[in-house]
Amino acid sequence: MVHNDEAKLVTLTASGSTVVRTETPVWCTKKSVSYKEFYAAVEVGINPTYIFEVDIEEYIRAIITETGGTKKRPTELIFDGEKFNIIRTYEKVGGLMEITVSL
Repeated sequence: MVHNDEAKLVTLTASGSTVVRTETPVWCTKKSVSYKEFYAAVEVGINPTYIFEVDIEEYIRAIITETGGTKKRPTELIFDGEKFNIIRTYEKVGGLMEITVSL
């Protein structure tokens, strides 16, 4: 699948008493959240905004392995200058990862 939009996946890691912010650019496709998913999430206090579809290899590139083998997954996504919190990821058949975000 061809992705025409660019976003950045943000991974936060601790380094001593500071937090290191790593931004990994990825190609993506922005999609709307379905009404069913939106209303189900709102019922439990979550407000999904968009779904971004990226190739799984690009998502894996943004995962940071810390000393000791702990993996830190991206927690934020920046798209068009706006920062979103990642609330859900879903690996789809065909090597795609869906990333659901909220403001």
